Amino acid sequence: MLKIDLHIHSQYSGDGLGSPKEIIKILQQRGLQGMAITDHNSVAGSLKALEIAPKDFIVIPGQEISTLEGHIVALGVKKNIERELSVEETVERIIDLGGIPLVVHLFRNMSGIKKNNLKKIHKKLNTIEVFNSCSVPKSNLKSAKVAKEFNLGGTGGSDSHKPEFVGYGYTLVDTTDYSLDTVLSQINKKKTWGKGETLPLSYRRDRMAKSVKQFFQRGFKRI
Repeated sequence: MLKIDLHIHSQYSGDGLGSPKEIIKILQQRGLQGMAITDHNSVAGSLKALEIAPKDFIVIPGQEISTLEGHIVALGVKKNIERELSVEETVERIIDLGGIPLVVHLFRNMSGIKKNNLKKIHKKLNTIEVFNSCSVPKSNLKSAKVAKEFNLGGTGGSDSHKPEFVGYGYTLVDTTDYSLDTVLSQINKKKTWGKGETLPLSYRRDRMAKSVKQFFQRGFKRI
C-alpha cells in the first residue's frame, strides 16, 4: 500500500509557498511515497518536481483548474488547461490529454463545484476527493458519502499551501509498485481511498481570511 498526497500547492501557485524540493523532503520524512503538486491553473510546479524527484518517490504531474463552477484537479497532465470553462468542458479537456479528472473539496463554498454539477459529469469520473485536510470533518464525510452514492473511488490530499503541512492528507493506493502508470491505473480502477488529519484551526482560519482578501483584490474573481 502506497501513501501519496494528491493535493499540494507550491510556490508556483499564486497563493502557495515552498519549493518542490522542500515539499518532497518533508513528505519523505513523513513516510509518504509520492505526491501530486496541483498548483492553480499551472503545471509548472509539478514539472519541476518531476525533474528533481528521486527514483523512489512518485510524482504525478497535475494542476488545479478554475472552472466556471469551481475547482477540478487534473492528474497525469503536463500541459496547462484553459480556465473558466464549464465543468463539462474541463473534464473533456483533461480526458483528451490522457489525464484523470478529480473533483476536489466538493462542498467548499467558494471553490467546490457542489453536488448538482457533479451529477453532470459523474459518469466520466472514476474518483473524487473524499478527504481534504483543509476541510472540516463534516464536509469530508459528506464527500465520502457522495463517492459511495455514485460508485466512485476516493482520494485524499492535504491541500496545503505551506510545506510544513504537506502529507496531513493522503491517498492510500492499493499497490506497492512505484510506477506512475500503475498508480494512475489504480486510481482509475477505484483502488484508492483518502485519509488523514485535519489541519490546525489557526491555519484554516488564516487560509480562509487570505482567500477572501485575495478574492476582493482580484476584483471578485476566484483564483
